[in-house]
Formats: sequence, structure tokens, C-alpha cells
Amino acid sequence: MNRKKVLHILYELKFSGAEIMYVDAAPIFQEKGFDLTVLGTAPQLGEFAPYFQNAGYEVLHLPCPDLKNIVGRIKFYLALIKLIKNEKIDIVHTHSSRLMWGGAFCSWIAGVKSIYTFHNVFETKKITYPYYLFLRWSAKNIFKCNFQTISDSVHNNEKKRFHNATTKIYNWYGSNRFFPAIDGEKELIRKELNIDSQTLVLISVGGCSHVKRHSEIIEALPLILKKIPNILYLHLGKGESEKDEEILSQKLGLDKHIRFCGNEANVRKYLIASDIYLMPSKFEGIPITTIEAMGCKIPAILYDVPGLRDFNKDGENSILIPADYKILAEKVVYLHQHKEISNQIAERAKIFVDTHFNMAQNCAKIINLYNNNATIF
Repeated sequence: MNRKKVLHILYELKFSGAEIMYVDAAPIFQEKGFDLTVLGTAPQLGEFAPYFQNAGYEVLHLPCPDLKNIVGRIKFYLALIKLIKNEKIDIVHTHSSRLMWGGAFCSWIAGVKSIYTFHNVFETKKITYPYYLFLRWSAKNIFKCNFQTISDSVHNNEKKRFHNATTKIYNWYGSNRFFPAIDGEKELIRKELNIDSQTLVLISVGGCSHVKRHSEIIEALPLILKKIPNILYLHLGKGESEKDEEILSQKLGLDKHIRFCGNEANVRKYLIASDIYLMPSKFEGIPITTIEAMGCKIPAILYDVPGLRDFNKDGENSILIPADYKILAEKVVYLHQHKEISNQIAERAKIFVDTHFNMAQNCAKIINLYNNNATIF
């Protein structure tokens, strides 16, 4: 078997969708003849780097300066071209939006074809629209970069907004790591986490940012507490808005009802301890954390936005609601009071994610994309 070397280019290596996916799938790619390297391009490498190393990736770090630093960016491109050649890379797979054009350009100069994955629904202002249109056109038509999208929302956004045809290959999740609770497991985990068996436990998983807007959940809690006094919100994740969320929690007197857990390696444990998963994002690509929650049969309440409404394309696999924390509070109470409906939604969601986000099935499609783009020109 002639092995091929794949270079994944990301920004900071952190507990996020692309990182988790490609670590989970490492054995599949390695078995099919691919040697794996990951390049972090943020100022700091990131706390997820050891997970890549443990999965058999070679981990490299080459910080990419901001575009305002023109000289620094040119030096970065030269260093990246040299890296691609010295490491004898066969396929460059870029995930960082900062390097969609740069990754394609450097691969082209190095004589290696490339792939860029759109992981989110990107919008743009009218004044910058021609610039982003040109970046896509030139990366695809001049540098021969193959574009891939991860969901219906992302695929349709690229097609309609940017007239950009892409190969749609859905994300995947590690069903060997995220699966429903076995008999008695939920009770044991709650004891371990010191959570009362009668408590209604809500959970969100993901980085703290203005896009994820966990503050919506925090603002909903006082309304939920009027109907359900025994409630706990498990807040998993860290990020730029984390401090503001903690301040809001204190302001609303919710210290006893929220646990800021930070980043946790064993996310499934917290999902299994929970009753309802919440995601009030402004928009998404297709969130791995939601797929993982559904894989554990945790019913989800989601804001009806691009990337989240995709989960209901085959039926009611989640509760989709307008972006309003008051409605969020109402639906939490509703699911708590209607256990049968909650269970039905969770059952359908499990079937949905296992059908559409199957790791072996979707990795095979990525491998096909690699094999069709592995030739030197």
C-alpha cells in the first residue's frame, strides 16, 4: 500500500468540532493508508494538541500573523510552502477560515492539490462581499482547491450566497464514545457528580462566545425556576464570553443552579447525567456537540437557525424554537412535564444522527475526496 500524507491546517487546537472529529476518525484514515499531520496556526498551539498526538498525528505549530502584518503573512506563506515540501505532504486539508485562500495558494505553489472545508455558515457585509467572492473563485479556479461543506445549511449558504458549488459530506461522531446510558448508569453518574436524582439537569456543551450565546440559557433559568425549583444547569466549555456569563449568573442569583465545568474530557458522563440539551446559537455549521447529545439520547431544544434546523429535516428530532429565552424556558418546562414526548424526540434523534453522521460512512467519502485529489500536478 502506497501511503499518503495528509496535513490538516487548523487555528488553535481546542475542544471543537473539527478537532474532535478528526481525532476520533484517526484509526480509519490510518488503516486506509494515510499518515496524519496537524498544523496549529494560532499564537498558542492549544490544549487539544495532546489528543492529536495520542491519536497518532504528528503535531506542528506555525503561527500565522494577521493580514495587517503583510510582511509577516508573506513569511508565513513561505514557511508553509517549505513545510509542505519538507514533510512530503500529499494532501493539504485546510479547516481554518483564515487560511482558506492561503492554504490553497501555498499548496498550489508546492505542487500539491488541496481541500478546504467550510465548517460554518459564513455571512458578509456588502462592502466586503466582492473580496470574499474573489477569494473563493481564485482558490477554486486558479489554485484548484476542492471545496467541501459539512451540512445542508453550509452547502446551501455557499451555493446561494457565494455561487460556490461544493462537495457535501456530513460531519460524524464517535458512536463508540457517545451512546445512551445503560441500566442504572445515570443514577451512578449523578451520585459521582453529587447531583440529586430528582433534579432536572440542563446541559450545554461548547465554547463561550457571542455566537453560542449561553447567556440566553442563564436568562431563562429564573423563569424555569418559578415552575421547577429543583434545577441545575451544567455549563461545559470555555471562551471569550465565559466571564460575562459568570457575572450574569451571579447578578441573577443563580450560583446554586449553575455549574461552570470548563472543558471536560469525558463529555458523555455529563450528558448521561442530564435531562435536556440546549443550544441557543445565532448560527452553526452542524454542531458535533448536538450530534453527540442526540447519540446519547438526550432530547434537545435548539434555536431555529441555520445549522440547527438541519436536525429536523427528516422530522421532529428536536424542539426548534424562535430565538427567545422566554420560549426556551417554556419548552424546558414542557419537555419536563411531557416525558413521553421527550423520549420520542430522543429516540428519533438517535436514529437520525446514526443514519446521517455515521463515522465509517462519511470518512469513506472524505477518503474518496483525498484519493481524487492526491496527485501532484
